[in-house]
Amino acid sequence: SEEEQSRCLFQFHKDGFLVLEQFFSSEECDSMRRQIQRIVAEMEVPPHCRTAFSTREEEQLQAQGSSDYFLTSGDKIRFFFEKGVLDEKGNFLIPKEKSVSKIGHALHAYDPVFKQITHSPKVQELGRKLGLERPVVVQSMYIFKSFLAVTPHQDATFLHTDPLGRILGFWIALEDATQENGCLWFIPGSHTNGITRRMVRAASGASTCVEFVGSEPAYDDKQFIPVPISKGGLILIHGEVVHKSELNSSESSRHAFTFHVMEAKGTTWSKENWLQPTPELPFPSLYT
Repeated sequence: SEEEQSRCLFQFHKDGFLVLEQFFSSEECDSMRRQIQRIVAEMEVPPHCRTAFSTREEEQLQAQGSSDYFLTSGDKIRFFFEKGVLDEKGNFLIPKEKSVSKIGHALHAYDPVFKQITHSPKVQELGRKLGLERPVVVQSMYIFKSFLAVTPHQDATFLHTDPLGRILGFWIALEDATQENGCLWFIPGSHTNGITRRMVRAASGASTCVEFVGSEPAYDDKQFIPVPISKGGLILIHGEVVHKSELNSSESSRHAFTFHVMEAKGTTWSKENWLQPTPELPFPSLYT
């Protein structure tokens, strides 16, 4: 109902996030998981994960190789691994499907299943209800969340726009996300204070591909609230709201598909962001 909608919008603007349970069907979630199983089954281990380290210099080139792999992943489907899951020859020490931490950053553009989900009528309708006029999709990721925690952060640290407030995350639970298996935690209302830190492309010739500018504030753990959500649920995430996830201490996985949208109207995308649109893949419109 209209009343329900305006209550939801009010909640989103107040908290900086909004939980929409049962946004996607169980079948839609299963189709994404099946598609990822196919993609992982066909995955080639990237060359930078295969070389045996010998000298310090080679190690630096190695890191540079993996940083290029990351920096140029905006318009490709690429694999990012958990630490310690590959030997120096690039062979898996644990089952292949448990070795990947995430796949990014252009599933929404190049994979039919994820493209369909990203541009689904439900998502487009939600964009219109949120008042987005020219939303474009800037990146997407499939997150496996096997065991690592994700430290408190704001998405706008990595995806900077001028003005701020133009980035919106869509986070879809493909399995129940619980406190045991690493659901998201938020500081409600923390999206109103701007950002104190940015990740920018490093000057060419630097030893790392990106660097952080500004300071990481200390967050009070007591301010975070857990936001469990059932399979098929969607969490809308304001680009400046502070959020994190704890260790997955359970036996079960916590798969999620997430993508970020920018309101392109009257907005400048920072040239210093790690992610840049390319001639092959300009940021596609959310509306089809």
